[in-house]
Amino acid sequence: MSELKPVDDGLPPEVVALAQALRDLFAGLGISTRRYAARRTYDSSTVSRFLGGHRLPPWEFVLNLLHDVAEERGTVPTEETIGMLRALHTAAVQAGNSPVHKVQLLERKLAEADQEARRAAARERWLEDTLQDREHRIRDLQMRFRELQAMPASPLTEPVTGAPSGDAADEHARLSAEMRELQAELQRVRALHRQAQERCEQLERQLAGAEETAQREGEAALLPELLPPVPDGSGEAFRSAADVRNEVVNTPGAPPLNSVYQFGHIHGDVSVVTDTWQVDEEFVASVSARLCAGDEHVGNGLLFDAETVITMGVVPERALGKSASGHVMEVVIGEHRVRAEQVEICDLPGFGSYGLEVRPSLAVLRLTEPVDFPDQVLVFDWRHTPGRQSLVSAHARQGRYSCLLDVKGRSGDWLRVSGEIVVGLFGAPAFSSTGALTGLVAARSDDGRAGLLLPVEAFRALTTITLED
Repeated sequence: MSELKPVDDGLPPEVVALAQALRDLFAGLGISTRRYAARRTYDSSTVSRFLGGHRLPPWEFVLNLLHDVAEERGTVPTEETIGMLRALHTAAVQAGNSPVHKVQLLERKLAEADQEARRAAARERWLEDTLQDREHRIRDLQMRFRELQAMPASPLTEPVTGAPSGDAADEHARLSAEMRELQAELQRVRALHRQAQERCEQLERQLAGAEETAQREGEAALLPELLPPVPDGSGEAFRSAADVRNEVVNTPGAPPLNSVYQFGHIHGDVSVVTDTWQVDEEFVASVSARLCAGDEHVGNGLLFDAETVITMGVVPERALGKSASGHVMEVVIGEHRVRAEQVEICDLPGFGSYGLEVRPSLAVLRLTEPVDFPDQVLVFDWRHTPGRQSLVSAHARQGRYSCLLDVKGRSGDWLRVSGEIVVGLFGAPAFSSTGALTGLVAARSDDGRAGLLLPVEAFRALTTITLED
């Protein structure tokens, strides 16, 4: 590691974090960058730039390095380690926001979606084979019973009539129950397989467009360098993007001039970032329920199923407190407005207040009539770590509102987030980039630039719903 220069402090913090993690990994190999480059058929200067933060490595490089270090230590990479590196790599690539960065993200997302599709296909084939086996066994039981019925009765035996009984009946019932469970599971897996295939097709189209954009930018865009801020001689810390492109002339053979400072950081703009995500904003909006007291908006909640909404405890309290009768509460989901009854309120004393004006609690509401629930399966992100982003698409006081929230860390059991949290988002569900539920918006700072999420782990305290891991 003595051959590696220190990471430049002028680089974006996301890039520095990724470079430092890669350097820590590389130290475990105990070899030079030249030797590792020869082992993996890289250029040694490219490896040095990857580890120094001056060039963003493709995800393949990160994964190869992780497996090489694990092999050196005689271990296997853990899911937590891979997830941590994936989050660091995603944050670093998003900080760049150049055509090649988008290509890198889309290539990785396509590989992950393809893997999901192949896993779902394999599971689907296994379920079909297992169902066929159960059907054959049931037919065998029925055939044996019919053979017994067809046998002539002897003076010492009773004729076989009616339905199977005893062990045969028990076996028949058990196999029938297994078939019902397998059929339900097969239906669910087929839906997941179909969604994964559609996701792959969508990513392929996006990747083709991103590659065309990168090609139009020229070959320099295909190998972006991460450069520190460029002083312009007038005392200003940065030049504008136009100044960098128009005034600085690149000499032949010199590194490309593309810099993350030319493009800025992606923050809060859903239309830009969602192209690289698996989460669908339409799905997030469809399971974000609006709670009202008459015509007044009081908060949001999660549509857990066709008849159930989960929200922060203070939301129904506000609704009931502001209604004329003290008992009327309405939930708006899409074009539907239905009444709701609170069936559970669960205090969460272990969370602490951390400056909240209300006690930490969860409420479960039961709708008086069912509403349409999306076909997509609701999944949960039990380990939402700092460095990730979550998408919110719910209602504020002024109407429909969406934003991205950056997870900064934890305060006790709360998740600290930053983003554009406007008034009225209280109780809104937040979803990670993988499409899993992260938690509910629980608080906002006075300036609306930060807040707290109640993580989905808190849902385990509820007794009127059942969560599946």
